[in-house]
Amino acid sequence: MKNILCLITSLGLLSSANVAFADDSGFGVSVFGGYSTNHDLTTSKNFTIDLEDNSHFGFSADRIVNSTRYGLFYSFNETEFADNAIAKVDMEYLLFQSAIERPISQNINYFIGAQIGVNRITPNFAESDDFFASGLFTGVDYSIGAGFHAFTELRWMATIVKNSSSVVCDDDPQTTDNCIWHFDGDVLNQFQLSAGINYRF
Repeated sequence: MKNILCLITSLGLLSSANVAFADDSGFGVSVFGGYSTNHDLTTSKNFTIDLEDNSHFGFSADRIVNSTRYGLFYSFNETEFADNAIAKVDMEYLLFQSAIERPISQNINYFIGAQIGVNRITPNFAESDDFFASGLFTGVDYSIGAGFHAFTELRWMATIVKNSSSVVCDDDPQTTDNCIWHFDGDVLNQFQLSAGINYRF
């Protein structure tokens, strides 16, 4: 993650070396919705969990200083097992995010950033648990006027899933229990494609 943040900082310095930008400072709030795709998970007994792709929604709040954003990001989506629609899983991301913005034209900017925080995963058949999450994001926004911006973005979220729950897990190696929600350590990769509205003041 340190290397990712250094890369983003370097990109910002390189861009600002060639282009002069006006001071763009203040606050921003965003609401968005979109579509999430989920990577498969593998349990401690090598049982593959295929999570369905589904919609998501969320909001964020940022401090903007000289075309650099720092703030908090929240996203929620509900999914289910592909082979068992009764088994549902809610995911709530709460992440600290930072991004640099650079102009494409007078009213259009692109941005690139990184994020780090927590993903709370809540199955309807076990207790919720909090896992470390991080990732990268990029997108484009268009200034509508009066402080409003329309934007679209793509986020990659990586959650390190490791728990010791035995709610639906039998540790006896002689049984055929697939241990459907017990992870020794796996990474849940999720991609979110979103569109939304941002207001700056």
